[in-house]
Amino acid sequence: MKKALFLLGLFLLAACESTPVTYHREASAIHKELAYVYLKDERYPEALREALLAQEEFPQDPEVYNLLGLIYLGREEYEKARAQFEKALQLDPHYSEALNNLGSLYLLRGNYDQAIAYFKKALANPLYTKPFMALTNLGWAWHKKGDDQKALASLEKALKLNPRYSKAYYYAGLIAFEEGRWEDARLDFRRAVRFDHNDMAARYWLGETYFRLGELDKARHLWESITQLAPESDWALKAEDRLMFLKNLSSENF
Repeated sequence: MKKALFLLGLFLLAACESTPVTYHREASAIHKELAYVYLKDERYPEALREALLAQEEFPQDPEVYNLLGLIYLGREEYEKARAQFEKALQLDPHYSEALNNLGSLYLLRGNYDQAIAYFKKALANPLYTKPFMALTNLGWAWHKKGDDQKALASLEKALKLNPRYSKAYYYAGLIAFEEGRWEDARLDFRRAVRFDHNDMAARYWLGETYFRLGELDKARHLWESITQLAPESDWALKAEDRLMFLKNLSSENF
């Protein structure tokens, strides 16, 4: 936030020297950066305000509409999100970030074939700088369609491109967990948590894995960490239920 405000100050000082087009483009960039900061903190009203200001300054920028789509997605306003991603693609049909995000929306809504089509379009762009993201989402879409061989192959490709991408480890862990491969699940979930300490979902499922392995103290420690790090989250509620179950289990053994 301080960085964005500092840039805004510099922008205002330099505004008088800019051409009209440059002025509006730079003003839009400042509002976009502020919107991303708010979006990361899940402050959706503030993020939306800044994104709309960015759009007003430079409406020809496809990134603005992709950003608006992400904000509406966070607000669970899915039709508005879809419309914004599609607007971004009208301006730039090869915009892989918007293709990936639109695919993610269809994946979330259970339209797996459409999701896969968009992920493949995103990956077809040789200039896409983050193909590991689309590969990860593609892997999960294949899993939801029941093809774990393709799912794991896609996740493996993603991790070759970015060995620190926690979401790919998380999805691989969920697949291993569903198949009862507890050691594989533990390894994947541990890596997911290592590379993203704020991933409460991975923490929760790592706890479940330790529970299946009979390591109850480790399971308890992980679930307690969720209640401390994200006490207002849905994962904290789930963790509290599991902690209560462990407490009752301990009482029954004495």
